[in-house]
Amino acid sequence: MTKPTEHLGYGIYLIDTGMGRPGLAACYLIVHQGEAAIIETGTLKCVPQIMNAIGELGLSPEQLRYVIPTHVHLDHAGGAGGLMAELPNAQLIIHPRGARHMIEPAKLKAGTVAVYGEEMFAAVYGDLLAIDEARVIVAEDGHEFYLAERKFQCFDTPGHARHHLVVHDPLSQGIFSGDTFGVSYPELNGAGGERFIFPPSTPVHFDPDAWVTTIERLLTLEPKRFYLTHYGMVENPAPLASSLIEQINCYANIARNAANEPDPSAAINKALEHDTQARLNAINCPMPFEQRRELLTLDNQINAQGLAFWLSTLR
Repeated sequence: MTKPTEHLGYGIYLIDTGMGRPGLAACYLIVHQGEAAIIETGTLKCVPQIMNAIGELGLSPEQLRYVIPTHVHLDHAGGAGGLMAELPNAQLIIHPRGARHMIEPAKLKAGTVAVYGEEMFAAVYGDLLAIDEARVIVAEDGHEFYLAERKFQCFDTPGHARHHLVVHDPLSQGIFSGDTFGVSYPELNGAGGERFIFPPSTPVHFDPDAWVTTIERLLTLEPKRFYLTHYGMVENPAPLASSLIEQINCYANIARNAANEPDPSAAINKALEHDTQARLNAINCPMPFEQRRELLTLDNQINAQGLAFWLSTLR
């Protein structure tokens, strides 16, 4: 069972955003010498829960220096405008490709509404609020920022999305990875505690070669832990990285093998489900088959859509 707020050491707190279900989407609050930053925002509907957690930890809104979505997918950045409205001294740190969508979110909103419809958009995401350009810091690769004297560094990390950055924290020897270091739901841990991890190939920027290069680059920082948005802190990252790289290549092969199918997305979805269940069986995941299937249905569907789109770009 996940906790709404959990201290992970080094002044880092996991806050469950409350999006969808417990244990689905986290954000991370970093507190150091009276200053704080928050990485990821959930959706606009998550803002009250995040603000409550900030208050329960004894912080005032004025102590927040930075809000940092790793990329502009709405489960990571949909609440950025709402949070910035609550945090008068905060600046937004964002990837160069994502900044315009935070300053003027109309196009981002329109694209999401086109996929899900107005009613579902309102129910799931609420709305997107614009952020004053004067409060936006565009983080090029290698950008540094500080809480007091504690240094953090942002890195450009394509593969999942072209507008993705991660944040490296030398003090904790950790990386706040967004979706770059995969998805790992704690409910799917193996019988011996083994973490099941998989790469989210969300439309429309899946790039297997870039993603493998990104993971290999992050490992050169010699991290001891990754802070995943979906979900929680994972340690001993080397075998997880190997699994992710193997799966990224596997996903690409699954997509290529579906090229001549009448409905590539459906064929890919079926193959992903089979592959996922086999991997869960290999770690003796105690969750029953149908329960696993239900938990991962949406992930597999979205991943299949992303892989089918990538496949279409190869023709």
